[in-house]
Amino acid sequence: ESGNVGSAVELLKGTPYESTMSFAMKRFSAEQNLFPIEVALDLDYWRRLWAEAKKLSGKDREMAVKIIGSLLDMNNLMWVIRYKIYHKLSEEELINYTLPFGFRVRDEDVRAIAAGSDIADVVSRIYPTVADVGALLETPQSGLPKLEQQLKRQVVKQCMAAFIGDPFHIGIPLAYLLLSDFEIQDLIVLIEAKSSNVADEEYRPLLLKTSLVQ
Repeated sequence: ESGNVGSAVELLKGTPYESTMSFAMKRFSAEQNLFPIEVALDLDYWRRLWAEAKKLSGKDREMAVKIIGSLLDMNNLMWVIRYKIYHKLSEEELINYTLPFGFRVRDEDVRAIAAGSDIADVVSRIYPTVADVGALLETPQSGLPKLEQQLKRQVVKQCMAAFIGDPFHIGIPLAYLLLSDFEIQDLIVLIEAKSSNVADEEYRPLLLKTSLVQ
């Protein structure tokens, strides 16, 4: 109804989005591109979620940081890699468009990639069990989705670990929600693969659920 982005942002005054959107509008006005607004909203969401996790105490805080942090690790790594490879952003922009916290991925890891360190070396150091990172990065168009899939499996493992031992913590419902979301992603892959007559051996590696029984 507003007719343009500027008017739409004006309508957000007095909401939790006002500060974030007002700041992003400066970049939007200069570039006339929605990318800064999309990134600003993403980062604001994760900052708020991380802050809420940090407000918890004891076992709840420990498990929330592990599970939410693992998902954030994946997002943060994929953001900085994609922004660097596809968008050719500067070091400063890469740092501004990512987050300085997570469970395993640290600020120095993101800054290292932004500064030009070998991406495969950084990823392999953080995730030594993720195979063939260098080979995947040689062909980003096909390799990055495969890398993201392997990082998602790291999140799945973290979620599954929440169900072992003491059941009285917030990690159980958080893990259940994430696993449910991953299951929906698997169903989408199955439906699209079947409707397109994709061979079993081509789509099966894309299923996260299969990683739980391997």
